[in-house]
Amino acid sequence: MRKFSKSLSFAIKGLFEVFNTQRNFKIQTAFALGAFVLAFVLDLNESQILWITLAILMVLILETVNTLIERMMDLIHPHFSPIVGIIKDLGAAAVLIAATFSIVVAIVIFGGRIFNWPPKYGIIVGIAFIVFIIFGSRLKK
Repeated sequence: MRKFSKSLSFAIKGLFEVFNTQRNFKIQTAFALGAFVLAFVLDLNESQILWITLAILMVLILETVNTLIERMMDLIHPHFSPIVGIIKDLGAAAVLIAATFSIVVAIVIFGGRIFNWPPKYGIIVGIAFIVFIIFGSRLKK
């Protein structure tokens, strides 16, 4: 039990570190709180709550991993390097993908409940994101 409590204290310390040092994590946490409050007010069903929770946790987990990647890269290679920049960009891309997923989930669940939007509005956002990836990547070259 002692090892578990020590491991838990390290995990909590890391959680507080990312919250206290990462502006985006704070913003994402505020959105998460808002989403949970809205889910409570709208009396969402179990499935909807699980989708909202999955979307929120994906963003927060990947933001934490992105912070880990950035810190490790800064430690390993403190001076600018193009490959380090690419590695950091890939971590940020993972967060962006998760954030897009969370937007689709929010549109489907909250948009359906509040504005009576059809689920296809979420699909439109997903398609727009895919199109952006395809055509945006061609513009960069």
